[in-house]
Amino acid sequence: MLYYKLNGYEDFKQRFGLEGRGNGTTVRKNKILLGHLKSPLLLSYCVKQNDYSLLHVDDMADLQKKIVEAVRKSGTEDAALPHKVELIGEVYRSAKYRTDESKGVCEDLDKGSVRYVNVERDRVFKMKSGKFMRELILETRIGKLFSPSVLNWLSGDVFTQQWCTYTYGHTPEVFELHVDDDFRRIYSSSECRGDFGSCMTDRNRETFYRDAVKAKAAYITDKQGYVLARAVLFTDVTDQDGKKWRLLERQYSAGGSDVLKRLLVDRLLRDGHIDGYKIIGASCHEAHAFVGADGSSLSSREFEIDCELGEEDTLSYQDSFKWYHYSRNKAYNYPHAKYTYELDTTDLNLYGDQDDDGDEDDGEWDEYHQYHCTETTLCHLHGREIEVDSGNLDDFIYIGLLDEYHHEDDCTRCDECQKFVLDSDARHSDITGQYYCCEACMEKAEDEFKRKNWHYSEYDGRWYEDLTDITHIHVWNAEQNDYEEKSVSTATLHGLLRDEEAWEFDNESFNRINPATNLPYGYKLKKETRHEYATVETAV
Repeated sequence: MLYYKLNGYEDFKQRFGLEGRGNGTTVRKNKILLGHLKSPLLLSYCVKQNDYSLLHVDDMADLQKKIVEAVRKSGTEDAALPHKVELIGEVYRSAKYRTDESKGVCEDLDKGSVRYVNVERDRVFKMKSGKFMRELILETRIGKLFSPSVLNWLSGDVFTQQWCTYTYGHTPEVFELHVDDDFRRIYSSSECRGDFGSCMTDRNRETFYRDAVKAKAAYITDKQGYVLARAVLFTDVTDQDGKKWRLLERQYSAGGSDVLKRLLVDRLLRDGHIDGYKIIGASCHEAHAFVGADGSSLSSREFEIDCELGEEDTLSYQDSFKWYHYSRNKAYNYPHAKYTYELDTTDLNLYGDQDDDGDEDDGEWDEYHQYHCTETTLCHLHGREIEVDSGNLDDFIYIGLLDEYHHEDDCTRCDECQKFVLDSDARHSDITGQYYCCEACMEKAEDEFKRKNWHYSEYDGRWYEDLTDITHIHVWNAEQNDYEEKSVSTATLHGLLRDEEAWEFDNESFNRINPATNLPYGYKLKKETRHEYATVETAV
């Protein structure tokens, strides 16, 4: 029996893309949502609580918001998680970690890592941000119920990008924001820093945004003036209730970096240019996947824009407002009942004409290298799925356990067995400072590291990092009828002395004494000899 809300079979097809293969982000979104809804542990929990709100998820934005709120609430209610971890203005709870005055920002401004204090050792370390968030989630009772796909997405994609964007705010300003009419600039490869993965680059289609719709070019540039991330800002959008919006279309960036996309969005929000934006990451291509300035989902909103587009006028590929009503001069982000054209096409115009770069018979398109090829393979790049030339996968690593190809920048090599694992799945050791693919490899490496660098307490059967943590005790061996000197931690010895389970004589400790003498066996007190001197006075 299903406990989540679906409005019939059409709603199921809409959410999970059953018609056709779909593109990479659709496939990944479906895996994440289905993984969440089908989690047996989560379903059992909801049944016991008679509360199915965590399963009533409308889209990725809604999923993210509900999970994060549930994790924070679960941590607050758990007395076993007493320590405060503050990240990006939100408070999480932990039994193992806490943050100090830096609130997670590393001293060296490493944008991929979180600075934290290991409570047990009372020392500062840093851990990859996605791995750290995964650890926090799994410490909570509710976090243990979520599916692996949801954990990987939320920690490895969403939080990693959010953290990187956040840490940029602690560095000198190196980006400049632009909101203007220079559409030519944002669609010109010579003006952009690297590859943006856009099918409209250098196609001379930017006149569409000047002539057909009300829009602005929104982009950030580096110190050299190159565009790092860009998007089209529709300035006059109307929803079904007549409310006006300024909505930012899907963002594109150098190398497909979601961090740069978030930087663009954050700057636009901070400066008050937008009321909502297309979600970053999974679902970004979907026409309804807008979120408000506060991150809440707008997927239930039906938006429209004015669009003055004749049949021979230049057309630019549309991600969202792609259902066009010719006679009404309106474009919609949903399949309006009377739409006449679909604008999600690389055609030059509504007639279907092609320009010199529009030949669709060149084979498969490699999104990563930006060329046509014979065959492509589905790969993962910074949390999104892309098609890559099957004969040119040098930058991608095959992860056998997942049966997937992932970009090398998203993978970590295990320092013990040398196998690759996703960054979000890697296990970090506070002892060695390295990353490992599994607990077994990490334990083996830690044991070896301790043998070489730490100090062993024979009495406790434990390793201690500092030599000052170790002292010695004389332990009685009944078989040999003699004491053996063994190493012991200073903390343990202090406890034994306090509880009268050990005794100290002449700065040496013993765990057993002779009850007849209250001295260690065979022990002789050192006698102190006192000399007396007499003064003799002689009469002269």
